[in-house]
Formats: sequence, structure tokens, C-alpha cells
Amino acid sequence: MKQMTVSVAPHSIFLVTGPVQAGKTTFLSSLVALLEKEHVSAGGFLCPGTFTSGLRSGFELRQAGSGTGFSLASQEKVEGWVPFRRFWFNPLAFDRGRQWIEQCLEKRASVVVVDEVGPMELEGGGWSDTLDMLAEQAGPVQCWSVRKPVLREVMERWKISSGHIIDIREDTPEKALDRLLPLIRMKKSHGGGYA
Repeated sequence: MKQMTVSVAPHSIFLVTGPVQAGKTTFLSSLVALLEKEHVSAGGFLCPGTFTSGLRSGFELRQAGSGTGFSLASQEKVEGWVPFRRFWFNPLAFDRGRQWIEQCLEKRASVVVVDEVGPMELEGGGWSDTLDMLAEQAGPVQCWSVRKPVLREVMERWKISSGHIIDIREDTPEKALDRLLPLIRMKKSHGGGYA
């Protein structure tokens, strides 16, 4: 599938990165909780892993802030699901995730969370269309989680500044909050209307 490069305001998207299974989803979940304590509206979705006998067996899709969830991926074949590498993905979960993003934008949330951006998106699948749309949004601050091995490719594809990387091995959710709050408040004070 042909890849499309989009232009993006370099200050609106932050990439939360770290090695595979290093805690990116947990980091984002903590960041969302901290934003809520600051009365900053956040939306989007998180994709925590599911485990069987200590090994990752799949992923869930959960709405950021609400906990509402759906099965996103499984190592076991599921009728009607789409294979990619070693997992089978639920198309209905992708539809629901897109709806949550659209609701987030309609409600003019201050922060949009996408967990995660990876090889599927770089090949034009998964959340790629949603990411292309989000990259054109001037309003909300965005936090996308990205595995370290594909960080450079994601930065190049969506034109994201190297100054907007949050590495979970070096940063804490509290430090990330300190980086995001001034930008969130600046956008709000400039009439963006974001809550």
C-alpha cells in the first residue's frame, strides 16, 4: 500500500517511546490520570496487553479515562479477524477506536492519546488513516506511543520533531505532564476553545 507523508505542526504531537513491553501503556495511563487531576480533558485509547502463562497473548482496546474496552488482538485465530504478523486483529475494535478519536475531537478535548503506532500503521493499515487525520489537527496536544525500533520511521512519516520525544526510560509521567501543560494552556489561551 502506498504510504502518504503528511505535514504536521511540530509542536502538537509527542511520541512516548521505549522498548517493547517496557511500560508505554502504563506510562500513558498514569499521564491521563495526572491530566484529569489538573482538570485537563483527555481522550483516545490505550491498548494494554493480555497475558497467558506470563506470555503476551493479545491486546485490549480501552477508552482513555473511562476503562470501556474491547478485544483488539489475539494470537489465536478468530473468524473475521485480520492477520498481521503473529496476531489476529479485530476490525470492530479499530472502528470503535476511530469513533473514540472522533468523539474526542468533537468534544474538543485538550489531549488525544493513541496507543500505539507501529509496523502495521507504517504499512498503511491499523490506525494509519486516523493518524493522517490527526496529524492535520491544530487543536489538541497529542501523545502517540511508539516502539523504539520504529521511532525514526514514525517521525519521518508524520514529520514529528525530535524535540517532541518522551522516552519512558528517562522521563516520568510527572515530567511529561510538566512538558505538556504549558502548551495545553497556551492553546487554550489563544482561543482554541479546548478544555
